[in-house]
Amino acid sequence: MADELIPIRLSHLLGHSGVGAIVRGANGLVVVQDTRQWTDRQGISAGKLIPYVERVRAALGIEEQLHEPPVAKKLVNGQIDGTSVPATRFPSWMRCTSCGAMYRWPWRNGQPDHALLCNHKKCKRHPKLEQVTWVVVHPDGYLADVPWPFLVHQDAKNLAQRNCKVTDQLRLIECGYEGRILRCGACLAETPFRGDERVGFGKGRMQPWTKDDRVAPIPIDIAQVLVINDTRVYAPVVVYVLVIPPESRVRKGTVVDHLYRNSSDRSCIDGARETLNRRVIIKKWATKYRCTVQDIKDALKDIENGYPLYDENLTPGQLRESEFKAFLEVLSDQREDEDLVTCNKSDEWRELGIEEGLDTDKRKILHGVRHLVRVDRLKAVKVFKGFTRLGGKEIVPPDIVGKSDWLPAIELYGEGIFLVLDEDRLKKWEKIPAVVSRLKPLLPRFGKSGRDDPNPVTTRFMLLHTLSHLLMRQIESESGYPSASLIERIYCSTAPESMAGILIHVAVPDIAGSLGGLAELSEPRRFLGMLIRALEHSRWCSLDPVCSEHQGQGPGLLNRAACHACALVPEPACEYGNTLLDRGFVKGDAVNELPSFFEIT
Repeated sequence: MADELIPIRLSHLLGHSGVGAIVRGANGLVVVQDTRQWTDRQGISAGKLIPYVERVRAALGIEEQLHEPPVAKKLVNGQIDGTSVPATRFPSWMRCTSCGAMYRWPWRNGQPDHALLCNHKKCKRHPKLEQVTWVVVHPDGYLADVPWPFLVHQDAKNLAQRNCKVTDQLRLIECGYEGRILRCGACLAETPFRGDERVGFGKGRMQPWTKDDRVAPIPIDIAQVLVINDTRVYAPVVVYVLVIPPESRVRKGTVVDHLYRNSSDRSCIDGARETLNRRVIIKKWATKYRCTVQDIKDALKDIENGYPLYDENLTPGQLRESEFKAFLEVLSDQREDEDLVTCNKSDEWRELGIEEGLDTDKRKILHGVRHLVRVDRLKAVKVFKGFTRLGGKEIVPPDIVGKSDWLPAIELYGEGIFLVLDEDRLKKWEKIPAVVSRLKPLLPRFGKSGRDDPNPVTTRFMLLHTLSHLLMRQIESESGYPSASLIERIYCSTAPESMAGILIHVAVPDIAGSLGGLAELSEPRRFLGMLIRALEHSRWCSLDPVCSEHQGQGPGLLNRAACHACALVPEPACEYGNTLLDRGFVKGDAVNELPSFFEIT
């Protein structure tokens, strides 16, 4: 099977695509190979180690190291310089759009892609061939070509047709609106093709590019034929963590930084058993790093003491709590080159609330927000843990077999806005009977959805999540940032510590981050105007009164007053798949005595 190296953008590789995903390459559709193939010519993993992610790994319960995917450059002459992520052209069947003739691996004949034309004798136009867009998917994560010869012959009328072994005379013929007939030109067997057939996976490869990893024959009605852009074909499992102090405060370029990043240099020193050899090696590294011998010794002692975390005890589940505190912490010695740079605007926000001439409604809105923080710079690490297919529960790891000691990840840089709602007002609002009863219909639906995040679903969460979406839509209309480039992060809990925060930010692979336009929106007077307009837009939807009175809509009926016209955002921007949204918690509902959070005092 022909392979090709394709430079894949990092944001695509770990966002909606990754190992096992079908993406569009330079010459058509390809499927990304597993991380066992991400090696250089010597067979060594080509991904660069990502340093200063010990907190990330500890908080996520990840034992593996994190490596960046390799990225090669395409030279002027068309050659690839360096190691890139390999991919296999898939599906392997191509089809004539005119006569329906089907060809398997037609590119193997050595013809350039522009010369892959239909040569069927009954074809009048002989157009360029196109790859078929259907695949077979198994809930254990397997992927394969549709068994076209099997489908056309399995229910044939006579024994001769059922025993037909000819595979190079198939035609997939369009018959009216979304109607298709699969026909064998050798035995004249034919069958309707719907594009959702259930078939046995057979004794095939686990994935299109694997050669040794095969599965035992799987009975009929287990695997399913799906179109490649069906969401059930591929669902990446990605976790996303922000880098906060102390790792965000590391001084780049220092001696301890150099030694921490270069584990091989430290190993040379640690491996020197004799004192004289150790001195020679330390002196060698002092020359290499242009520092003194004492600097090397001090750096080694720092690392031995647990640099950069200094044995800080971290457990899974502490992610949001530690990030929440980091945004509110005011650091007097903060530097511009740190990976988390914030400016707390809460005092200015409160001063705005005591200005004369401010009407009552605006004052209530101001007092509803306790903290406002400008995030001038942040860094996030996105880790690809694997993928699932056809709703399977088992996650397929990036190396397919689960034996690798590293996971692919990328570092993203950006800026944002962080706000925290007033806790006292929130506790009062949460106890109102109408608020509590508004949530009840969604709880059994969420339980049946099989999801465990967020846990639990509360009125506090519904308010924060819906407000986040309304703000993202308002940011898009006022700042020019497309909402697809924005990312939300909800901080919600009542125990062990109360949290009610929203982070809206952008994140890109470029270390320069973005241009500062989003952070500028956190200036108190400007943010107040934007928040007021977002709340105004929440009161009316173009699909009202239907939208406002809806008892359940969206996936799993997990939304109430929320649709594409008022509260939904592009999928990449939402942590929860555009579900668990309800404008009722933001705008209130006077008919049902449901108060808006921003109306109560």
